[in-house]
Amino acid sequence: MGAVVWYRNDLRVDDHEALRSACEEQDTIRAVYVKNHKEQLFERGAQQAKFEEETLANLADHLSQIGIALDILEGKLNEALDSYLQTDDTVYFHKMTGTEEAASEQYVKDRYTVRSFETQTLHRREDIGSDELKRVFTAFRKRVEAKGTFYDPLDPPTGIRLIREESVKADPEIAFPFRGGESAGRARLQEYLAEPVFTYKETRNGFLRNDSSKLSAWLVNGSLSPRRVMAELQEAERKKGANESTYWLYFELLWRDFFHLTMRETGSRLFRSNGLKEEQYTWKTDQLAVERWRKGKTSVPFVDAFMNEIRETGWMSNRGRQIVASYLIHELKQDWRIGAQYFEQQLIDHDVASNYGNWAFIAGVGNATRTPRFDPVFQQQRYDPNEDFTKRWT
Repeated sequence: MGAVVWYRNDLRVDDHEALRSACEEQDTIRAVYVKNHKEQLFERGAQQAKFEEETLANLADHLSQIGIALDILEGKLNEALDSYLQTDDTVYFHKMTGTEEAASEQYVKDRYTVRSFETQTLHRREDIGSDELKRVFTAFRKRVEAKGTFYDPLDPPTGIRLIREESVKADPEIAFPFRGGESAGRARLQEYLAEPVFTYKETRNGFLRNDSSKLSAWLVNGSLSPRRVMAELQEAERKKGANESTYWLYFELLWRDFFHLTMRETGSRLFRSNGLKEEQYTWKTDQLAVERWRKGKTSVPFVDAFMNEIRETGWMSNRGRQIVASYLIHELKQDWRIGAQYFEQQLIDHDVASNYGNWAFIAGVGNATRTPRFDPVFQQQRYDPNEDFTKRWT
């Protein structure tokens, strides 16, 4: 009989309740991660795959300090787990957002002894109340801010010292010059909270390294926990003072929570063509139009610049994501889910709840009382008036 820590989008040792509990309750511990093979509409981006490999290597180094090997499997998830797990194993894991994730959790629960935990979001469903979320962000924000509930992050198990890593030097050519892994994520968190966060609200629509935190990349695969980010943010505010910009970073964490909790409440509805709406929507699918959009050949320079950036680096600013999504949906009249699927395979920081939630929002089938549209010409004149970004990527 032994313990198995089943890793998914929680690739860290810090603030890892499942790992901590396994270490406290069991003598023999193994760790497993499955690279799940499933059919996708688009080929996976090289930068996304590279970030995953770097993250797994860093996690394996941390776990090895207390004698735990990280076994990395490939194949169909349930089949891979069945070939690895023994009938008397106790499986420790964190609950994840998503219909496929929930189905795999139920599969494991039905066959093995499990211990499950919740650390993927900053706030929890039970903190909000069954009638409070209502799938409207403002109502959600007011509720959680009034309650003010935060959970303290857990330190790593005794015996693990986080590998120190300096944040990589800025590459002037790209906005995301970072490595994957918990050590790199913690280094970026410290670097960003030391100074750039205090001007975040003014710079967040920019396209450079420090214009935004970039923390989403580590939050997505769980090499940073939202509880750790919040604890470090509050410490920075105590030392240097809070302002609108530091609040805005928390505001972004709230949006992340909102999308996660909405998906947990609505199940698979965000994957439908009409999203969360009851009325039916008909979307076109023109493969040639999608390919021109995907390859940065729309003849709209600002749109093309963003699409070239994501293809080469696996990154795109939030402003850019809104602009290219609006263009695909409202100008090219294409099915919004095709764009969401492309982002799923390209973005280093792809998060199923935030990605589909944001695409549905732009399409007018998500958490929106209006359908937002972004004119790329106006957006370029406002946010890239000298065309520095546009010329760099076109």
